[in-house]
Amino acid sequence: MNLKQSIKSLRAPFFKLLYPHKQKFTCPICLYSGPFKDKKSRLHAKCPKCGENERARLQFLVVQQLFDQYQNLDAKVLHIAPEHAIQQYFQRKFKHYTSADKFRNNVDIQFDVMDIPFPDASFDILFASHILLYPHDDLKAISEMRRVLKPDGIAIIPMPIFAQKTVDDYSGQARWTHQSGMDYFDRYRQFFPQVKLYYSHMFPEQHQLYLWDNQPDNPLAVDAVRREEVVPICYVSPQASLLEN
Repeated sequence: MNLKQSIKSLRAPFFKLLYPHKQKFTCPICLYSGPFKDKKSRLHAKCPKCGENERARLQFLVVQQLFDQYQNLDAKVLHIAPEHAIQQYFQRKFKHYTSADKFRNNVDIQFDVMDIPFPDASFDILFASHILLYPHDDLKAISEMRRVLKPDGIAIIPMPIFAQKTVDDYSGQARWTHQSGMDYFDRYRQFFPQVKLYYSHMFPEQHQLYLWDNQPDNPLAVDAVRREEVVPICYVSPQASLLEN
């Protein structure tokens, strides 16, 4: 935890006192227990201690489930657009960790995901959250991720779900080139023989992994108020999925 986060974490006890009757949850990342902060239109979104949101909590739990019993501590990890909690987990767990981003300077290497500057079969694990919203040629980016993974490699490539079907906009005017739908994961299946999806409901509700943002028409909506998050795990080899057992 850096200095800024440490200072923010001091607010958590006061937040509990301010909202004694607010619904209580437990953050799986920092183990804070108490009410979560609302964020704009989303209820119970943010942990007041570590600052992580619903998406980060679900991704952390998935990574933890996949790798807590993972025996290859010499595994090489490539983490693109690194998030703090996931980065800390990988750095504690594995000896060989490489962070990357297209623009940020506080990473080990900068590159465009459509042209990853590593040889074939360089990494055992690749994590890249929400980055495929942006590349013009996202299939090339997915192909590059597959290329740099070893034969038993694992790629964790979450995307936000906006609708049932993906909308691509190559005009350069839209915020995202690819507004991913539930069918977006079929693009992963062009390169990975097995794609397993982890949903919010697969983990304890005490961690609050749902988006409370009133989008009942979203394909991941569970009721009029909440919708799930989803994390796809892509396996280079179907046998690699046995590693999580």
